Amino acid sequence: MKKIFQILLTLFCLLLGSQAFAQIELRLQPVRKDFIVGENVALRLTIINQTDASISLRNTPGRPWLNFSMTKRGESGPVSPIATARFPELVLTPGSTRSFEFNLKSIYRLSTAGNYAAVATIRMPDGQSTYSSNRGLFTLTNGGKVREFNIQARGQRIVMSLRLAMVNGKQCLFGQAINKDTNQVIGACYLAEYLNFMQPSVLLDSAQNLHVLCQSSPKFYTYSVMNTHGNRSSAKLYQRIGGQPVDLISTGKGIMTTGLSPYVAPKPGTEKIRKASERPF
Repeated sequence: MKKIFQILLTLFCLLLGSQAFAQIELRLQPVRKDFIVGENVALRLTIINQTDASISLRNTPGRPWLNFSMTKRGESGPVSPIATARFPELVLTPGSTRSFEFNLKSIYRLSTAGNYAAVATIRMPDGQSTYSSNRGLFTLTNGGKVREFNIQARGQRIVMSLRLAMVNGKQCLFGQAINKDTNQVIGACYLAEYLNFMQPSVLLDSAQNLHVLCQSSPKFYTYSVMNTHGNRSSAKLYQRIGGQPVDLISTGKGIMTTGLSPYVAPKPGTEKIRKASERPF
């Protein structure tokens, strides 16, 4: 009889524990639905502690408290990770919500276009119970080719490519650096929102950096630079000043803009309220 009572007590405690853990909610959301192959894929994870107790989530040897799994549409098995995610200890007080962003590219080799689904799973302090998020859905695309340059850098043949893709219903320009011999994307980055009122101006400088100037709204232009690693090194807003055509030109002092002046944000309280279409993005 005593043994049966102990078994029932154990089951009761486990039931209470599972009910407490069931009150932990995870939400996984990509910062946007579409990414260019080679670009950082940022997702936001939100953890909500709906219990009345503090929960400390920490790594143990060989067992991180936060794991991810990912699948690609059309493939039978999960996508294999290239690294184990290691996140610092997280303490959730009763009723608290914590959110943070992370780069999925640091965990997986996202080198091919397709539709992906990621799921986050946390391991509870008892070491056994787990809780999983919703599926975070996103698409990797190569977009459409706008302009390409063949260069040599770091002993490699590299294609510096300007790409066009739709993101959240808007046309955007991206840059890709591609190893020409392996056809693998070295890196990629977002450059600017793009209105096709004018063709983008595209030049390479003496260091083989890709310079791109385009119109991003009726009043604003974006001038971005991508290095040979596929990283955006700068991005600036400009406004038209008239008198000269808008363009990029190569001079003895480097690449410069014509027909534009840098946008200077007005001091707080001095700018009239603008329509959304008139604001810099």
